[in-house]
Amino acid sequence: MISMSNPQKSLGWRKRIGVLSPTVVETAAYDFYRLAPEGVSMCAITANVEHWSKENFKQSVLDPLVTAAKYLASRSVDYIMHCGMPVVTTRGKGFEEEIVKIITDETGLPASTSIRSAIRALAYLRIENVVVLTPYPHELHQSALTFLSASGFHVVAEHTEDVVFKRLQDVTSAHIAAAATRLATAARSADGIYIPCNQWAATDAASLIEDKLGIPVVTGAHADHWEAFRTLGIHDCIDGQGRLMMSLSNGAEKLGQASRPVRSAIAATRP
Repeated sequence: MISMSNPQKSLGWRKRIGVLSPTVVETAAYDFYRLAPEGVSMCAITANVEHWSKENFKQSVLDPLVTAAKYLASRSVDYIMHCGMPVVTTRGKGFEEEIVKIITDETGLPASTSIRSAIRALAYLRIENVVVLTPYPHELHQSALTFLSASGFHVVAEHTEDVVFKRLQDVTSAHIAAAATRLATAARSADGIYIPCNQWAATDAASLIEDKLGIPVVTGAHADHWEAFRTLGIHDCIDGQGRLMMSLSNGAEKLGQASRPVRSAIAATRP
């Protein structure tokens, strides 16, 4: 967790992470500053998305993407985190790399998208048979399932809570944990659980689920931060925040390169 133990150093004296958020920075800020080690800060801007809509995503997030990325770069960030899984999954497999290329070409900075980071995190944790719990309406939820299948994962159980866009912050971590636990309990072949979206309290739910079920959980926030931290060479011990974040201090940098197929990345992590 961030603290200012040395008043002679700036907030992001180690690294500054730029965040392109599709909507308000509320739960996302809470999550970041619990997960980030001292000296790692967040510089975030929002696209002010109004509702769940592919058309709204295009107008508010994709059309101004270059301008927003360049602005973050002008604030001397070291990495750009593109958040909002449905923005990408509704465009189909491969679009995650297109966005990263646009950001990197325009800014010269390393970057990732939420679904790209999640795919890498799931692969690192050797999750092939995945349980998926989302807050999305059916069409967006289905786009996530299709994207994961196209990325080499087997979805063994899935459910959407279908939360109203501007009420995401009201869903409790206990509710999310209970819903995910019910799903995973019914899917005995599950290797792990994926809970996307940084706008609800999935991060707090992850440890509750892992403690109860003994299988790893990847949330949207955990995946985004894990990918950013390991890309920037941040391997501090982040305890009490689930297996993925703990892995930073014991070899997460060994994850296969982005160009590898997911199955190869999974295989590469095995002894």
